[in-house]
Amino acid sequence: MEMHHNTVSSAPLPWSLWLLFLLTPVATEASDVALLFDSGAPTHHLRNCSCPAPVRGCDEALANALCRCHTVPRSALPPAGLGGHEQLTVWVKEHWVLQELLNGSRVGHLHLSFCGIPPMDSENLALLGLRTLRVHSAAPGAPYSHQEMTITPSAGVAAQLEALSSDASPPLHITLLDLAVLNGVSPLKAYTLVGPQAHTLRQNLPHLGLPLLDLTPPASPDDPPGAAEPLLFTFIY
Repeated sequence: MEMHHNTVSSAPLPWSLWLLFLLTPVATEASDVALLFDSGAPTHHLRNCSCPAPVRGCDEALANALCRCHTVPRSALPPAGLGGHEQLTVWVKEHWVLQELLNGSRVGHLHLSFCGIPPMDSENLALLGLRTLRVHSAAPGAPYSHQEMTITPSAGVAAQLEALSSDASPPLHITLLDLAVLNGVSPLKAYTLVGPQAHTLRQNLPHLGLPLLDLTPPASPDDPPGAAEPLLFTFIY
């Protein structure tokens, strides 16, 4: 099937440690794939899998047969999201998997498959540090069922960011993904721009909701400059 590619320029462990273990796939090989998906009604628990190779999108029976999987109750999921994953595959049936688990998380390479009943409503998902995105829609007749995008700022945006930055550290890159792209009815589009300083984000965009960010302003001029650095925003729709 054609892939559409777009580029945007011995003591018992505390409960918190057990939860961290449950949400971190145990990979014995560097190439193992981290896979998360909703177990479905009526429990709506999360299946957390580590697979030796990519599994065909939405094929839960195959994932349970080939991967090392365990179940995490929805009530046990951390309120602040996953934390961080370099590579992650998520099969989506309903909004809650993304909003409760991924919103505000740091993911470098993300593969989303929509396995639910279309349409997926338009709603923003905020991600940190996203570099590549792959989207698959299992909806019958979706004209753009497989798409891929590399998130890279244009030369103009990169120059603007360099002029505004006070040090050489990479900027905080926030991606806002419209979940309606999971319907596969139109090609992926995106644009990137330089946003406000981190500590003014809640004032300028109060409904964004990034639980993993410390967005408090610097208390004194001696504080690290990161809080006063501009942000890089990419909007994918």
